[in-house]
Amino acid sequence: MTAFNQQKNLIAVIISATLSMMGCTEKDTSTPQVEINSTSVTEDKIAQLQREAQQGSADAQYELAYLYENGIGVAKDEAKALELYQQAADQGHPAAKTNLDDLKNEKQQL
Repeated sequence: MTAFNQQKNLIAVIISATLSMMGCTEKDTSTPQVEINSTSVTEDKIAQLQREAQQGSADAQYELAYLYENGIGVAKDEAKALELYQQAADQGHPAAKTNLDDLKNEKQQL
């Protein structure tokens, strides 16, 4: 498991514990969305994600797309985000499919 995936899993655990303590016990069955703090994204991490995405990793494509969509650690680039979400969605990545649909819908509403 990569350090990035470990961080992502830790964030999910913290969010889950926080929601439980707040009394939000209804289970969310949707695909979890990644929230990334810009200070945790380094140039090395971006380079690693780019290599893994080019090698066909759907998780890396999704994570990199999220960074481009939100301008975290990279210049905001919705076209690049759409491209990467599409690559991941084509491999069956459920969160990428959701984000791809959401981003397309946002663009259509503009």
